[in-house]
Amino acid sequence: MAKPKIGMRDAFFNALYEIAVSDPDVYIVSADNGAPSIDQFASNLKEQFIQVGIAEQQMIGMAAGLALEGKKVYTYAICPFITARVYEQIKIDVCAQNLPVTMLGVGAGYAYDIMGPTHHTVEDFAILRVQPNMTILSPADGTTAAAMAPWTHRHAGPCYVRFDRAGLPEIYDAAPDLARGFAVLREGSDCAIVATGVMVGQALAAAEELHRRGISAGVVDLFRIKPVDAAALFAALGEVPNVVTLEEHYRAGGIGGMFAEMIADREEPRRLLRLGQHDRFAFEMGGRSVIWENAGLDVPGIVTRVDRWMAAAREGRLAAAGRS
Repeated sequence: MAKPKIGMRDAFFNALYEIAVSDPDVYIVSADNGAPSIDQFASNLKEQFIQVGIAEQQMIGMAAGLALEGKKVYTYAICPFITARVYEQIKIDVCAQNLPVTMLGVGAGYAYDIMGPTHHTVEDFAILRVQPNMTILSPADGTTAAAMAPWTHRHAGPCYVRFDRAGLPEIYDAAPDLARGFAVLREGSDCAIVATGVMVGQALAAAEELHRRGISAGVVDLFRIKPVDAAALFAALGEVPNVVTLEEHYRAGGIGGMFAEMIADREEPRRLLRLGQHDRFAFEMGGRSVIWENAGLDVPGIVTRVDRWMAAAREGRLAAAGRS
């Protein structure tokens, strides 16, 4: 029987609630009115729950102060308001002091599709991964999100968890090995699609269509964006010569940019195709599917881009061998 869908945020908060019941040092500081999974903290653990209202910068400063007093602090808001709006507080109050504050953001990428650029979050990886001490997590389903609650409780430094807003189909029957930071979901010999968050499901669907076109495409779920165990990740990719990164994020500074850096630093002999949002804001009406279509992040768009890129690679190899 298929597992019921549950939103990442709710899966995480339900798991965290069980931890907070037994650990009075766990504090939740929220800038959002929340949901039943959050209301249980406010109702039953009143001493461990603080609602600051629409005051995200104050929220991060308060969290840093609580952490300095020995508390394990979780802050919660919509993704753009817990990353870009509070960037200086994250940098100075949390990261510079290497404090155990976990920032929980809901509404990754274009999850708040019709709300426009104020609620779109397609730059969070870029701005946060440059901060020393920061860990970034990006689950693809509720099972992984729930497993991240005890993981973040044990984690000693700053952390950001990027939740989708929707209840996405479950990818896993059991949580993947979070210590590894990634999971190989499908083996492939021609190319490997490395995706994160909601795009993992898109990658699996695209890989199936590419298989029908004669292209063997693997899929890797990269659920820890920072730090990345590059040696383990490239070892898992094996001899696959072509890597495709897929993300609901600007191509600049996202996991595609991160892969370009790793390939250069490691002098890896691999081709890289980065699929993400181009250098533009999304004002399209019609919802997330329309934004995806315009950005080439819908399944047909992904398949077309990969198919053409792989064809160019084959032609390039033939030319190099003098057979074209």
